[in-house]
Amino acid sequence: MSVPYLKQLELNPSPTRDTNTFPFSLPFLKDFSLKFHKPVTFFVGENGSGKSTLLEAIAVLSGFPISGGSSNEISETHGPKEKS
Repeated sequence: MSVPYLKQLELNPSPTRDTNTFPFSLPFLKDFSLKFHKPVTFFVGENGSGKSTLLEAIAVLSGFPISGGSSNEISETHGPKEKS
């Protein structure tokens, strides 16, 4: 049995997005498109480059808690609250 994994991420263009406001001001988000070719991926970069922000966004968009854990822990409040 094959386990599903994330294959691609793209940032949908928006004319109302302020590219001077965090997190859209992060350099890696300009023309952002990311493809995953293997089921294991490492994010490497300098402090403040957006690694955690990217992983938190993937988690939220996948229905997982922003603070980590499994989908069974969605109601847990052991991490930062999501901004609405």
